[in-house]
Parts: sequence; structure tokens; C-alpha cells
Amino acid sequence: MNEKPTPLPPPAAAAATPRPANPWAAVPLVALAGCVDAIGWLRFDQLFVSFISGTSTMLGIAAAEADHARAAALGTVVGLFAAGALLGALLGTAAGRWRSVAVLGTVTLLLAAALLAPPAGGWELPPAAWGMVPAMGMLNTALPGVGGVTFVTGALSRAMEGLVLALLGRARHGAWAQQAACWGAMVGGALLGGALQTRWGDAALAVPASGAMLAALLAALAALRD
Repeated sequence: MNEKPTPLPPPAAAAATPRPANPWAAVPLVALAGCVDAIGWLRFDQLFVSFISGTSTMLGIAAAEADHARAAALGTVVGLFAAGALLGALLGTAAGRWRSVAVLGTVTLLLAAALLAPPAGGWELPPAAWGMVPAMGMLNTALPGVGGVTFVTGALSRAMEGLVLALLGRARHGAWAQQAACWGAMVGGALLGGALQTRWGDAALAVPASGAMLAALLAALAALRD
């Protein structure tokens, strides 16, 4: 007698996997990244802390000009960003449906540590950058199913592609609008960060740190509802 095999229940780990986040939830996080990037650029004399494409370009230029100290500092920035993204991925995977809470909470702590760091150190990379850069790498892992929060070049390209597809009736208008909103959020965040750094100096970082804390609290409320 042929019997159909009884399907196995899904693993507990799979059941705990968080649902993909609403892509629009990335927009305020992009603004946060733009704010921190502008603060870092002004505070650290032209050093990106979240725009790693620009940092990588400057790394290549510094290497070509044999500016070894500058190249070492920029290479460290790339490494810190990658380490933050790696830690965020590990933390998010372990946290399950509390992924956003855990990651954004850690981002808050890193930005707070950067806020309290001394203004200058004995090396070309300022002490505060050691908290700001990994925080921005980690920010990219905060939302399940929504990667690349700080990769706004890709967002603008996808917005234009999505706009063409929407006009041809092959895609929804909301998709390209969300990508365009991410680009606008980066510009708006940078505008805010530049204004804060100009007026408040090193204390400007308190605003994005508070924003990250608020995002973590909202993520906790969403996780409790689920």
C-alpha cells in the first residue's frame, strides 16, 4: 500500500525568520546615514563614513600618490564599515524577529560612543570615526529583506529604471517612487547634518544618535505587535 510521506514541520529557526520589511521603512534610515556622513565629512576634513564608494575612490588616489598614511586611514575606514556590516548580519540573524531592534540599538550605542570620543587622536583616523563608520556599516543590515541602505547611487539608478517600466505599464509607480525618495532622503539628511555640524560642532552627532534610538524603539513596538 502506497502512502504519501507525512510532511515535516518547518524548523523552528525558519519560523522565527522575520518577514521582509516595508521598503519605505528604509527612507528615514537613509536620511540618518546622510546626516552622519555629512557630519563626518565636515568634522574629519573630507572623510566619508557611510559613502564607501567615495572612500574607495579616495583610497585609490592616495595609493597612487604614495600618501601611505592617508591610504592606511582610508583602508581602515573600508575595513571598519565591512566589520560593522558583518557584525550587523550576525546580530540580526541571531535576533530573529528582533533583528531591527538589536541592530538599531547597537547603532545607537556606537554613535553615542562616537559622540563621547575625544576630538583628536594620535593617528590620521579620528577616534570618533571608529564608532561612526561601523555604525553605518551595521545600519545596512537593520531591515530584513532591504539591503544597501546607504547605497544611494543604486537607488537612483533603480528609480529611473523603475520609472520607465511604470510608464510602460510593466511595474508599479510605488517602486520607483520609493527609490527616488531614498535619494531625496540622503540629500535631506546631508543638509541637516551639514547645518548641525556648522552650528553645534562635535555635539551635532547627538541628533542622529537620538534618531537611531527612536528608530530602535519604533522597531521594538513593531516587533511586539507581531
